[in-house]
Amino acid sequence: MGLIIQRHGVPSDPKTKLSPLQTALLHSPEKVRIANAPTGAGKSYVFQRAMIDKGDRILFIVPTRSLAQNLKFSLLTALIKEAKWDQTKANNKVKIWSSDTTEQLKKAGKIGKGKISITGFRIREIYELDDTREGGEMIFATPEVVSGILLRGSFLNAGQSDAGVIDLLCQFDHIVFDEFHTIEARGFGMAAVLAKLAAVLVDRCRAKISFLSATALDIKPTLLDLGVPEEQIKPLEETITYDCADSDRPIHGNVELLFEQTERLVDLIAEHANEIRAEIESGHLVVVIYNKLADLQRQSKEIATFLETLGIKKNKRLLINSIDGSRRGEAEFKVDFQFGSDKNPNDFDVLIATSSVEMGVTFKTRLLFMEPGFEPLNFLQRYGRVARGNLDGKVFVRLDDWLFGKMPWLRQLHKWAKQNEGKTLTIKELSEKLRHTVVEWFEPQAEEVPSFFGHLPNRAKYTAGLYWHLLHQQKSNNQYVKQFLLDNFPKQAQYIRTLLKTVRKMAEKPEFRESVTHWCDEFENEAKILRQIGRRIKIVEQNGNTLTVDEHFLQREAANVLETGFLLLNEEGHSELHINGDFHLDDVSRYVPKQKYVIFPHKPHGITLDDDNELVKKWCDCLTNPRESYIWKGYEDAIEAAKKLVNLTGLVVTGQQTEEIEMAVSSGT
Repeated sequence: MGLIIQRHGVPSDPKTKLSPLQTALLHSPEKVRIANAPTGAGKSYVFQRAMIDKGDRILFIVPTRSLAQNLKFSLLTALIKEAKWDQTKANNKVKIWSSDTTEQLKKAGKIGKGKISITGFRIREIYELDDTREGGEMIFATPEVVSGILLRGSFLNAGQSDAGVIDLLCQFDHIVFDEFHTIEARGFGMAAVLAKLAAVLVDRCRAKISFLSATALDIKPTLLDLGVPEEQIKPLEETITYDCADSDRPIHGNVELLFEQTERLVDLIAEHANEIRAEIESGHLVVVIYNKLADLQRQSKEIATFLETLGIKKNKRLLINSIDGSRRGEAEFKVDFQFGSDKNPNDFDVLIATSSVEMGVTFKTRLLFMEPGFEPLNFLQRYGRVARGNLDGKVFVRLDDWLFGKMPWLRQLHKWAKQNEGKTLTIKELSEKLRHTVVEWFEPQAEEVPSFFGHLPNRAKYTAGLYWHLLHQQKSNNQYVKQFLLDNFPKQAQYIRTLLKTVRKMAEKPEFRESVTHWCDEFENEAKILRQIGRRIKIVEQNGNTLTVDEHFLQREAANVLETGFLLLNEEGHSELHINGDFHLDDVSRYVPKQKYVIFPHKPHGITLDDDNELVKKWCDCLTNPRESYIWKGYEDAIEAAKKLVNLTGLVVTGQQTEEIEMAVSSGT
């Protein structure tokens, strides 16, 4: 059962070859631009042009290492083949800031013991990547790395102690947040600070801030409430054409969208062996995207065996996911697949992946097999990977009763597809249908469908306030920057600061001093964690190979590993789980509730709570337990302030922030 999504494109200026949205991103005078355009419309390409044509310096912030690598591959190709840069110049003018490149720099001996720290190394790169050659520069970075430079605590670099947020705004022409719909409420602080400071400084800073997405969130109300001047915000939406005149640039060909019910994705692939073989023989990549990492892990052997029967060798099969991407050692994932975010997918015949490739990554593919994702925006992002440019394509979507039961939006989409079976529809109609399933907060009688896939919750304003508060306290700020940040404090930052000051009053009492100081310090440190990334454990196999796995994933999918392994401390003082044999999953998943150890401002010890949607409420109930009111008698205002801080931000303190921050930077980026 299926339908066809019609070929579409964008208007293109005959001289510049840029669309209206691309032109606006380059030339609009407003400091903050919010761009909404379909996948493949060239939102990131325009900054490539800015680098080549204008010599601009760009900080391009992306949610995943895979996307950073993919964009780097594309940019280097364009610099060498189109702009005629030599290989050395291109490599020196394009960098990636991520945990992967940190490891590479350590191995190369450029950072580490007796040498400059990674933070100091990157601070140098803020000012210049290569001052021996003319031309623009681009840094692709994950958000945690950029935030780590801005919120580096007491760490100061010799001769660069004042390098910080203002330097970032003055050393780059563009700071771009790509796929900004992935920004969590807790992680909006850095983006909000940069947007407001750029809008306030206007002519005194160089950078313009751009937010790009094909499944955009409505972030303008949040920016306005944080004090970003409205006249400095420019919403942009791409013009889509369907008649595709000669001057138009096609962004997607006709795509056949097919829904098939099968128990497993590997079974769906096997049913279409002939189509897969034909695509590979024609020189096109075949892409497979899973919902669950565990399903991919359990089915990967079967997929490898199936691909072997088609004559697709191991060196032409790429696997991208968080577990296998972390593997180190000689026997990396045996011989079934190549893997790693540093590989160019377009060099392979088949790509098997999880959600990390659904955003922004460009493939030369006409055939996609996918599970629908957990949210409508996942579906649209995955769909957008296929049939780029003038190519026609085909997308197979796996369905089953469990998916229908867990995802009401998927049932609505499937019903809509059945009603339109065999018809040719537009990408706008597909997008609007998906948006309808997530915009329930809009007036039900409104006929016009909003162009956004949601908005930021109110908590984003207060987490941004917390970020601003912490940024203001950085020792890297000189007195002028510190005063400027204070002068432009959003009201939410001031309120957060006032509440924290009220809570800290409990330190007057000796029995509270240690616990309340620890709680307040760790609450402030919550601003450093931009995304909820679970604690990860390094596993050492019997042959010495290593991999890194989410702790909750282990509990749910591989209890055998936890039961038979033993913990050791490595040279850096981190725990490693050593196992006999190789890592493998159990035969079945089990229900294991996610839990979190939480602390309180008035107690020396914390408790463990289920880490679910009720976590904030449960923490607040424990904090204000009437049976314990005698403990904090006389400090009712402080307890109420702590409750407000957690309710306003949604941040519940674990007291284990140092390790969690390290995990967030290394695992999710």
